[in-house]
Amino acid sequence: ENDVLGKSLVDMRNSLKKAKEEEDKRAAEDKKRTWANEGFAKFADILRKNNDDLQKLADEVLKHLVKYVGGNQGALFLANDDDDSNRYLETKSVYAWNRKKYIDTQIMFGEGLVGACALEGETIYLTEIPDNFITITSGLGEANPSCIIMVPLKQDDKVMGVLEIASLNIFEKHIVEFLEKVAESIAATIATVKINAKTRFLLEQSQQQAEEMQAQEEEMRQNMEELLATQEEMARKEKEMAWTMEAIGGLGLLLEYDFKGVITHVNALLCT
Repeated sequence: ENDVLGKSLVDMRNSLKKAKEEEDKRAAEDKKRTWANEGFAKFADILRKNNDDLQKLADEVLKHLVKYVGGNQGALFLANDDDDSNRYLETKSVYAWNRKKYIDTQIMFGEGLVGACALEGETIYLTEIPDNFITITSGLGEANPSCIIMVPLKQDDKVMGVLEIASLNIFEKHIVEFLEKVAESIAATIATVKINAKTRFLLEQSQQQAEEMQAQEEEMRQNMEELLATQEEMARKEKEMAWTMEAIGGLGLLLEYDFKGVITHVNALLCT
């Protein structure tokens, strides 16, 4: 107790240990921030390069995202909002998953965990997975995942879809936060792609209608030309007939009668 030098050495040791712990903590936090920033840059590039094809966008994002966060399998569900009164989720892409489970699957908002995530617009993170809930399969066998995360893809408080990833490793807090941030960018890109696709469809439809109208106008023009030509031909024949009748009337005796034998017309020469 009275050893001043010993106490000083112990205090110095404790200070050094605390400083080392703080330094290790700062280094770990810096590493996490660097990892997240590199991820944001990576996925910003992926989203930029695949913003013209929704299927390709979903496949590329899901594949790289599962790998980047150290997951084992994943699925991406997008909202079908053709009918606002009957919105549901449909599978757009799967990665390393049992495809039979999700092929052509439609999930109503509020149905199951994925549907609940879409309805509430909140992340669902599970670390206690019941047996046979899902399994991660490899060539060596099957195993239950250690965690499953479902993240809503929200754009202006509107849920565009749900991202689901399962992993044999527990996701740390910074990974969950990273997924939630990336999900916002994915949702914004999906909204843009959908708007662009709808705009292209409307433009193509408008162009097709314009071409059809142009074809109809051309057909009407041709019909008018044919009609005018027919009218001109009829007028010419009428003139020829009038000339013929006038010639006949001037040279011969002309008498017209109906089937009952009643005379309906005689020319001046006959009258004379």
